[in-house]
Amino acid sequence: MIDRYLKAAVTACVGLMALLYVLHNIANYPQAFEFFIYTTSHVDQEAYPVTLLPVPPTFLIIVGMILVFSLEFVAGLGGLFGAWKLWSLRGATPAEFEAGKKWAKIAMGSAVVVWWGLFQGVAIAGYQLWQMPLGQGPFDGSWVYGGMAMMVLIYLGQKEG
Repeated sequence: MIDRYLKAAVTACVGLMALLYVLHNIANYPQAFEFFIYTTSHVDQEAYPVTLLPVPPTFLIIVGMILVFSLEFVAGLGGLFGAWKLWSLRGATPAEFEAGKKWAKIAMGSAVVVWWGLFQGVAIAGYQLWQMPLGQGPFDGSWVYGGMAMMVLIYLGQKEG
């Protein structure tokens, strides 16, 4: 029974974190937009001056922002909803509890995709964000947040003994 409580709690924690991040991104939209432009501009890349990904046009930056914000919303709202479902099913049969993990898994998967796929894969590796002065925070943060979500996703995948 303790695993059922913990699975709901850790899912809620990551869901709340994702929701707060996307709400801050939206509240600071002009700054977020400028940051996306900066990180894809090839500026301040002194260690490795050649970046293979091209500087994108503005509409692709907006598409990228929509994708990031959407995945963070799914991670946030889906995580909180998934945690509530897990909590409400804490006394259910093992099969019912297993089926109730759906939204929690979708949410944690979305978090992994946004923070490891888009941030680590596209922004940090693709646009070499790691070498920009303002890139260390997103570099470190997306690694940690994606890791938290992945650990929760792995935990959710464990069936009851």
